[in-house]
Amino acid sequence: MRPPRGSAREVIPRRTLAAFVKVSTLFFDFGGTLARSWITDGRHPSEFWARALERNGIPVDLEAVRTALDATARELDGRIYDYLGRTPEFWRLLDHRVMDRLGIVRRREGLTEELERDFLQASTGELYPETLATLNALQDRNIPLGIISNHNDGLRGILAYHGVARFFRTVTYSQEVGAEKPDRRIFDLALGRARCDPAEAVHVGDSWEADVVGATRVGMRAVWLNRRHVAPPRPCEHIGDLQGVIPLLSP
Repeated sequence: MRPPRGSAREVIPRRTLAAFVKVSTLFFDFGGTLARSWITDGRHPSEFWARALERNGIPVDLEAVRTALDATARELDGRIYDYLGRTPEFWRLLDHRVMDRLGIVRRREGLTEELERDFLQASTGELYPETLATLNALQDRNIPLGIISNHNDGLRGILAYHGVARFFRTVTYSQEVGAEKPDRRIFDLALGRARCDPAEAVHVGDSWEADVVGATRVGMRAVWLNRRHVAPPRPCEHIGDLQGVIPLLSP
């Protein structure tokens, strides 16, 4: 759900996380919260396909590629959950079905390898400028941190690549649950791993529906990372960037 545009500062009351008797774990979303990628930037996968096809001398009809990708995504919807621990197999399955739809019969393996490399690099993304400083500050305060993300089993590798895996005591992602936020199962699993009561947990994320609504439903305190400074569907606690978490922890 995309919140309406407007000024959020005039309608959202300020509170502090110190209102909690205890903060046992502070959870973060990953994509759009700690890091940006082609997905969080709203890019369509057909962009990567078009470049790979062009490099291989295969005629490109961008609209046909987009249609084939969207149709294949619908066909395989939810199947990625069956490929836990072997996600690359799922992406190869998807790539080959797209090629079938496009009538590509030559250079399939080479094209598959190129697509895997391009998507991996793009999905790794980049941390937001304030991410490392914020995580270091929270670590200095000895606040246990965790991640709850709509992601697959490649997430741990991405965290390691960025050098931030060391900050998080628990990492929970949707593929291992078989459901994405705001489904409560992913939050329940994360809370169980952290041995944390919902009332003593805080979740920070950029998606209103997935992060704010999802966390609130299970009894967690939700903080909306509102980088665009838009008005929320209803009043909530918000921050404009990750550094905003630090003042909220002050009594």
